[in-house]
Amino acid sequence: MKKIAILAAFPLHLLKGFGKAFQPKGHYATWLPQVAEAWDGQEEVEIHWIVMSELVKERRYVCEWGQMFHVLPTSQSGRSATLFREDRKAIHAVLSEIQPDLVHGWGTEDVYGLAAVLSGRPNIVSMQGILSYYALKNRMPARTYLQAVLELFILWKAGRVTTESKWGRNVVLRRNPFAKVDLVEYGVQQVFFQIKWQPEEKTPFALFVGGISPRKGIQDLVESFRDPKLAGRELVVIGGGEGAWSENLQKSAPPNIRWLGRKSAEGTAEYMSKAWCLVLPTRADTSPNVVKEARVVGIPVITTRNGGQASYVQDGEDGYFVECGDIKGLVQKLRIVLGSLATTEQLGKVSQNKYRDLLTADQTANHFKGLYWKILSDKAL
Repeated sequence: MKKIAILAAFPLHLLKGFGKAFQPKGHYATWLPQVAEAWDGQEEVEIHWIVMSELVKERRYVCEWGQMFHVLPTSQSGRSATLFREDRKAIHAVLSEIQPDLVHGWGTEDVYGLAAVLSGRPNIVSMQGILSYYALKNRMPARTYLQAVLELFILWKAGRVTTESKWGRNVVLRRNPFAKVDLVEYGVQQVFFQIKWQPEEKTPFALFVGGISPRKGIQDLVESFRDPKLAGRELVVIGGGEGAWSENLQKSAPPNIRWLGRKSAEGTAEYMSKAWCLVLPTRADTSPNVVKEARVVGIPVITTRNGGQASYVQDGEDGYFVECGDIKGLVQKLRIVLGSLATTEQLGKVSQNKYRDLLTADQTANHFKGLYWKILSDKAL
């Protein structure tokens, strides 16, 4: 039987024997547990996950959904400065034990993509954020700039690369024109398929979900909701932010903006079920899941063309595009959507069924499984 090793920041709190102490504080890759669960019962390949955690002191094993999870200890700081030397050493030791036929590294934000391309084995790297692009659009922590440089190396070394969107594929190909790039949609959590859209009629509100940072364009929304034309309308913000920029933005915001902080998927879904639209004036995003969630729920989206989310919006049909920094244009589109429930309902229904079919965990799992077999078959030739 062929063996696959997946290197990823799997959310450990969802595995037996770990619990809430292992739940990530912020956003995590919600699509990973969906894919693992969708593979439950498959018998074509042997699947191993390798996960680093600063909360374990020694290697731990757990079998879930017919797959083996290897959880390895790591430190909290100083890892990237050494190019993840100790982490890579630990991961490669486990790979030597497993002897996988294919290594799949998730993301360039941590050690996983780097360890995959340096494994000496056939490999895939799946992009999450594209750091080398984000670093051009927003001030980032020093560690992120180092990761962005490593990302360029990873994209040249990877045997194959996957992205969620055409936008992401184009960015990858600008960094390595010879890269073999596949598009794989990451599915939406089941809770967004289950909720029913029942918009709040008394006080119409737009919903923003994401980090409170300049890259996400939240500053455009704060300025927009100062406009008297949006009197009687609200903006609800779900997401966290750190540092003086985020604090000053929230303190200076008008009273018709509600800052709710981070929410669980269930909490986010509850607000999405009542919102009149999702609004995301981002400067750069590979393929933000929140836009996919909105399309599954059936609410219109106002966003920019600067990211993979543009693939899920047809301007004037199921949402609107705006330019970054165009406050007047943003106010105009918000007035259209927040001014008429009938218009909102009409926009939200367009292509909803298509996205409900496309953005499932089974689709993601099957696409990756097909890609695995293609690579393994090519290797056997």
